Amino acid sequence: MNIDDLVKTIIQYEKIKVTDFRLEKSLYNEEEIFVATVVLDEDEKYRCPICRMKCEKYGYKEGRNKWWRSLDLGKNKFYLESELARCKCPEHGVHIQKMPWALHNSDYTYIFELRVAYLAAKSPTSLVSKQFRIKWDTVGNCVNRIQNSIKEFAEITVLPSKIAIDETSYKKGYKYITTVQNLENGEIIWANEGYGKEVLKQFFKKYTSEQLAAIEYVVADGAKYITDCVEEYCPKAKRCIDPYHVVQWANEELDNARKRLASDLKKNDLH
Repeated sequence: MNIDDLVKTIIQYEKIKVTDFRLEKSLYNEEEIFVATVVLDEDEKYRCPICRMKCEKYGYKEGRNKWWRSLDLGKNKFYLESELARCKCPEHGVHIQKMPWALHNSDYTYIFELRVAYLAAKSPTSLVSKQFRIKWDTVGNCVNRIQNSIKEFAEITVLPSKIAIDETSYKKGYKYITTVQNLENGEIIWANEGYGKEVLKQFFKKYTSEQLAAIEYVVADGAKYITDCVEEYCPKAKRCIDPYHVVQWANEELDNARKRLASDLKKNDLH
């Protein structure tokens, strides 16, 4: 595999050319980081970041570069570098051109933010922040951008046979997001702000009863509203409890039993 193919695989985008790949020292903490300098293919240049229409370039000066943080290579951070060009859209005016590997006004590649959002739905924010070496607030910002760009996902017409439903808080003040995951490949196929029965119903209402019939297993915690939605929209699917909550509940009961035993021993003056 050459460097071009490696970078294209990491950022999940093909229409680029890698002009430089290097290992250098970070300006902030002297750690070694990988940097790949890339150039967009001609047919992808000067596209509006809002409507993606091909536009004319506007006031472009060479050497105006930007870096985007992508998924790490081993223990080293990996950045994508490219020149920023401005374009003039007839409808939306002057903007920095669309960078297909990143969402508009983001300093991170799309695949990086998607991975952060996925783990944020399964893990505490502090753990995600530590794992990706980003700030606590950045985790919430990544989740927000992925959530707001959910319409950019290709709409699936055939639902997977196994899905997982979960909700998690992603910002201070208990800001929640509900996600539906394809357990066959790990991808998030739907996400929406908030939680509860009315929010989850929005997912099921997107599909016909014939499409929902493809769902055979639904994995989630013990929330009754999830069970109600499953019984209403895909009654033939098997409702499963995820292993994380099974272990959590077992540990809680063991802890309660320990406390009761300790209390009984103390009351009866036993060791």
